[in-house]
Amino acid sequence: MASCSIYQLNAEVKGYKPRMWRRFQVSEDITLARLAYIIMTLFEMRANHLFDFEIRINLNKSKLIKELGRKNIEIPRKSLLKIIKIGLPDSQTNELDESIYDFNIFEVKMKQLITPDMPKIKFRYDFGDNWEINVKLEKIIIDEVLSKKGLPRVLKGKGYGIIEDCGGVDGLKSIAEAYSEKSGEEYENYCEWLLDDDIDLVSFDIEDMNNRLKKIPRIYEKLYEDGIYPTEKEIELIERNY
Repeated sequence: MASCSIYQLNAEVKGYKPRMWRRFQVSEDITLARLAYIIMTLFEMRANHLFDFEIRINLNKSKLIKELGRKNIEIPRKSLLKIIKIGLPDSQTNELDESIYDFNIFEVKMKQLITPDMPKIKFRYDFGDNWEINVKLEKIIIDEVLSKKGLPRVLKGKGYGIIEDCGGVDGLKSIAEAYSEKSGEEYENYCEWLLDDDIDLVSFDIEDMNNRLKKIPRIYEKLYEDGIYPTEKEIELIERNY
């Protein structure tokens, strides 16, 4: 069996206390889009919004952009900040807004931008609620036994994840506080909205999440890349109706 280079990453929801984080492993040759689908699954994001990545680089931006394939492009001086932005193309035209993004998220491999020299990258989801996930490369493992079929996998974590359209970190904190008290008008309103009177935002089930990682990233790939919406059965899986 050929050796498999594994990226071990740590991801944490920025600004939320108690810490909500995951330690997980992926194959080194996945695209940044695939990494995004994995992160979304890990933190209960349900593919209802746009997302992107941002990475601060420690070398010349113009040189890096050309090395990664964009050779025939004028780069304004004001854009030569040491930040690379990688985003989705327009869903209708399939064109990338080059005034905002340096790369198409479907075309860049994770290992091209996350390296031991540049180990940190920021994932953003839902630009209204503005969820930010700080991702850091912990180590690269050369495994002679593990097959890529065993990846991605989560090793450890804490916290449930986000709740869609709740208002971001502050909204999630309000929900956590209301459910900890289990009484009052705010609690009743949340119960009615979320159709659940007992949400646990602290626990994390590794076995269940590893099962979800086998299926959900593929559903998100079909949605964002092929415009194929989830089936009723897939929606039930995403929304944990099982």
